[in-house]
Amino acid sequence: MRESRTLLANRGTDARDLRERLLDITERRLESRVKKAQTRRRMRELGLRSPASKVGGIVYFGRLIDKIRQHVKGQLPSDYQANLGRGFDSVCTTFLRIDYNRLVERVKQGGTDEEILQWCFGMGHRPADDEVYVWNEFMRKRGWNDELSEILKRRKKEAGMAGRAEIQTMFTFIDADEGRSLVGNQKLQPAPD
Repeated sequence: MRESRTLLANRGTDARDLRERLLDITERRLESRVKKAQTRRRMRELGLRSPASKVGGIVYFGRLIDKIRQHVKGQLPSDYQANLGRGFDSVCTTFLRIDYNRLVERVKQGGTDEEILQWCFGMGHRPADDEVYVWNEFMRKRGWNDELSEILKRRKKEAGMAGRAEIQTMFTFIDADEGRSLVGNQKLQPAPD
């Protein structure tokens, strides 16, 4: 104990100052965890669907529509607004061959998810069943042994989920981050030998 006080004194820091710094760090970490928990709770309250939910057999489209609707109402949290029309939103609109901004305008007009999807098919591309299958499997596995793997690893660490081995894809990360229980069929495991 005497050695540590001497060491602290030699560094120009006393035990009280060190204690205050540690308390400050702990307090900031706690505040960060509380903010993340509040965001997860808000996401459940907003009703943003899981990215794995399907509309017309297509994953992610329903979530895209939910995000647009909540943004139009001014109820989408700011941390989600920076990527509107980008990332998976952009990949989805590219798959359907529609412009994101035109989709936003169509969503503002109202209608069911199915009606909006049918509009997308009419304005862009109606994928065949095999294209939908490939799309769904591709999206469902994003982050698993691909170019998004490092981003997934970083996001898990930032969210305090680095030790959660069951989170292997971006879809499962989104679900876990927003407080949803993970569906067994979303888990990817190495194929048995």
